[in-house]
Amino acid sequence: MKYGIFSDVHSNLEAFEVALDYLKSESVDKFVFLGDIVGYGANPNECTSLLKSLNAVCVAGNHDLAAIKQLSTYNFNSYAREAIDWTSLQLNDKSKKYLQTFKFTYQQDDFICVHASLMNPENFDYVRNRIDAAASFSVLDRRLCFIGHSHRIGIYSLKNDNIFESREQILHLGQNERYIINVGSIGQPRDRDPRAGVCLYDSDKGLVKFMRLDYNIKKAADKIFKEGLPSALALRLYDGR
Repeated sequence: MKYGIFSDVHSNLEAFEVALDYLKSESVDKFVFLGDIVGYGANPNECTSLLKSLNAVCVAGNHDLAAIKQLSTYNFNSYAREAIDWTSLQLNDKSKKYLQTFKFTYQQDDFICVHASLMNPENFDYVRNRIDAAASFSVLDRRLCFIGHSHRIGIYSLKNDNIFESREQILHLGQNERYIINVGSIGQPRDRDPRAGVCLYDSDKGLVKFMRLDYNIKKAADKIFKEGLPSALALRLYDGR
């Protein structure tokens, strides 16, 4: 099976459309979404509708749940909170009902998916380093765990009780290793690379591949300005931060 795995679209339609064009060109068998289709950007309904059309497997992100009032925004920064308040008012009934179907985890025989940490997924704790990864490895009973949330592509591997961190673009899975793989973000990367990020997982070949894709950042940013959302949410798209 070839899986197209992606996360953190954040209502960025321009980036989402480019990312999906690429994944479709790769003839993926299944789309897997790791959460946060909404928040920050200006096209929440359009992005939600496009995601639904893929018949994708979807796990819940914190912004998804906050937008439908199933999670408090207490821990959100002021920009994120303002964007969620705006998003909640924009979402139509179809979008809200669809977001309500998202679960905290999705699993197959060899992998499991979650938005943030596998340790207590409903808490949305970040996995940003090897110490964070150790908590998820302690409850990982499969070969692979795919995550998002930090908006930064990264690989954590566990071998002989040691955790290693890497940023390889192409990963050939080892026989005696387990992995936590952050697929990054389509709509708001934060690794100083503004291009949309997606991931391909070929379970037959034991291969994971990351791809970065150019999109019309100005168009996405201009929409944010037009809707009166915080200007920082538009400006950060240019810098990938």
